[in-house]
Amino acid sequence: MKIKSLFKNSFFSLLSQLILLLFGFLSQRAMNLYLGTELVGMNGVISNVIAMLSVTELGISTAIVYHLYSALVNKDEQEIAALMNLYRKAYYMFAVILAVLGLMITPFVHLFMKNESYSIGYVRVLYLLWLFRTVISYPLSYKKSLLIADQNEYIVSIVTILTNIIGYSAIILFATFTREYLPALAAGIIGDTVLNLWVNHYVDCKYPFLVKMKKEKPKQELVSKLFNDLKNVFVSKLCMNLLNGTDNLIISGFINITTVGIFSNYGLITRSVSNIIRALASSIQPGIGNMFVESDSEKNYRVLRQMTFLFFLIVAVAACGLYVLIDPFVEDIWLSADFLWDPASVFLSVTACVLLGIGQPITVVMDVSGLFNRERTLSIITAVVNLVVSLALVIPFGTVGVLLGTCLAYLIQIIYRIVVFFGEYIKMDAKRYVFDLLEYTILFVVEVWLSKFAVGLMYSHSFLSFLGAVGICVVIPMGINVTLFYKSSRFKSLTQIFSTVNKKKIIL
Repeated sequence: MKIKSLFKNSFFSLLSQLILLLFGFLSQRAMNLYLGTELVGMNGVISNVIAMLSVTELGISTAIVYHLYSALVNKDEQEIAALMNLYRKAYYMFAVILAVLGLMITPFVHLFMKNESYSIGYVRVLYLLWLFRTVISYPLSYKKSLLIADQNEYIVSIVTILTNIIGYSAIILFATFTREYLPALAAGIIGDTVLNLWVNHYVDCKYPFLVKMKKEKPKQELVSKLFNDLKNVFVSKLCMNLLNGTDNLIISGFINITTVGIFSNYGLITRSVSNIIRALASSIQPGIGNMFVESDSEKNYRVLRQMTFLFFLIVAVAACGLYVLIDPFVEDIWLSADFLWDPASVFLSVTACVLLGIGQPITVVMDVSGLFNRERTLSIITAVVNLVVSLALVIPFGTVGVLLGTCLAYLIQIIYRIVVFFGEYIKMDAKRYVFDLLEYTILFVVEVWLSKFAVGLMYSHSFLSFLGAVGICVVIPMGINVTLFYKSSRFKSLTQIFSTVNKKKIIL
């Protein structure tokens, strides 16, 4: 594993997410205060509709990046070029399909939301701008995957930082001074396009053989294997979109668009935390993928345990902060008491975020193991569970019922992936790993309770007391975990990794 690349990718990926978090909160605050909660909710519903249509991508990016790992390790320029050529053709085709499907449902897009403040014409224009932004991203963004697979994700992160600054700044300025959203969205599209064009030029310069071998075709054996993977990845992608994209649609259809706006506000907080955790997972995944090429079961198991421990340390702090401070943040720092949500919905929203975070290590190893057929089965199960539970409970329990379905689906994902990875890939007993997760869960509960108790003694709804509460929610979980684990092999292995940042390689 290239430790320098890993830390560089991780640093810029996390920096990108932090900037996204800061500007995201500022822009959504401007939208809530100056444009209204309904527009926030409408944005959320439209983005989910676009996500559903984007299933036409079939998941080819996942399958091709998986095959790029071995081609890059072997420095096989011919295979890399062939894969990227196939990637380009596929993404041009998907852009056309998405545009056609998107235009077909334009006359009906207003039916997805209960909206009382905006005209049908306005809703359609907003939808078409989002559709154009997504369609044009296909032919312009596929080359980023090569940088990511080659452990140069930091370049993509820097571009993402610039994109976020341009897009969110436009929203803040237009919402604050003109009370208009559509021009801001148009400015963001222009910024995205320019930066994606620059990335394409950079990739062509860094990998000149791509231009020379622009007509190179992959071997038939590779194509057959790729399309076999695609059959599984496509179903997984479709079901994941159903899992992650139906909550807003169900709430909008059964409750109202204003509730979607409140849901989106809290979702921005939990999603920002989840994105930071996912960014860390994404930045280390190429390195893990290169290591798993060796198929050393014992080594792969040790990597999973070490990675899970690292994510536990991070998620413990996130859990304390979210469970204890999400309402004070909304009420006293970000918006106002008018935007608070009911406690049960808040609890389940945070729980879903925690489950997603602690499940990232097993998700990463499943992705790099190429077990796409098993992911397909899992995706179908979780999508069906989420949809059935959410639809069954939304009328009697409202957003609580919808979030129960989401939490149950994420829990099933963790359990299923553990069973498959240990039983079919490394063929080892999973008891030790399951015990680790149970141990971490107990510590989550204790640390959150202690943090909530300590914050309750000092919080006074002021900015300074909020900063003090943040400190408590960091110190308590970190203090307990370092005290309990500093002599353990898991903690020592992390210390070893951080101490060898300046070395070229590390043997795990």
